[in-house]
Formats: sequence, structure tokens, C-alpha cells
Amino acid sequence: MSNARNEERKKRRLTVRFGLNGEKHLGYTCDVSSQGLYVESRIVYKPGTVLNLEITTSGGETILVEGKVCWAKKSPPNLNRVMKSGMGVYVQQFLKGEDVFRSFCH
Repeated sequence: MSNARNEERKKRRLTVRFGLNGEKHLGYTCDVSSQGLYVESRIVYKPGTVLNLEITTSGGETILVEGKVCWAKKSPPNLNRVMKSGMGVYVQQFLKGEDVFRSFCH
């Protein structure tokens, strides 16, 4: 996502379930842009990994995204309160709810 840094990011906290091959881990967005999002979670995947993300809005709407991990930061378990773990995800494809997601970016 480094090439998208010139795009304005909006602080949004949305629930995200993500994973590979049916795995579902829980996380939260911290900021979003039309091209990507930062997912805060204790579970992080390596850069280059393509994930399926299910984002739920406070209104109960579901957004389905296929995204590629661009960077990841994993903090030691004993420092989770001080250092946050998470990953930057570039949106490769919207499977559902693109219009809803874009409304959060503006």
C-alpha cells in the first residue's frame, strides 16, 4: 500500500473477519481508503498473502473483499497493550458491498 499513501485515509473502526481457506480470525479496521485498509489483529499474515475479508458495518451490512497483505507488524504477546499488531491490506477485488465500503472512505 505504500503507493497509495498519497490517498486520504479515514479513521474507521469496523469489525473484520479474515483468513485463508475458510479460517476466520477477528480484527478491526483502524483506517480505510478506497484502495486499502489497516487491520489491527493479534493474527497477522506475511506480506504477499491474499486474504478473504468480511467487513461488518455498525448497521449490520457486510462487505466482502479479496485483499493482498502489503506489510505486517507482529508485536510480542506481552507487549500487546503497548504495541499493536496488524497489517496493511491492498484491496484487489470487491466481492460484495463496494458502494458501502466507498461511502466509509468519504
